[in-house]
Amino acid sequence: MAKSVQERSAKAAQRRLAVAEKELRHKVRPGIEQAMERICARGKTPIISEVLQIAIMKMDLMSDAELCEFLSYPRHKIVISENVARYFLSQSLAKARRDPGDEIIEPR
Repeated sequence: MAKSVQERSAKAAQRRLAVAEKELRHKVRPGIEQAMERICARGKTPIISEVLQIAIMKMDLMSDAELCEFLSYPRHKIVISENVARYFLSQSLAKARRDPGDEIIEPR
């Protein structure tokens, strides 16, 4: 005889308790969801929770330095060309010559 929904739910709840399973919920924006779908497709693993569990286990195996580098957001690097630096310096010096700003006046 087939089990009722309540019986199946009770058995699943007992299994979760036995292995100390915990449900984590996390809200994501559409871009993250799309990225997860692409990762699942590329890895041929259709279940997002499996992909996340594998990623967490692999991150746990990383050294501290590897993990810090992996978890850091990519930042844009600002590169100032030599010409721009020279121009900025010349303009700054010209401005300082025209208006030196606050000058230190020694007491008498």
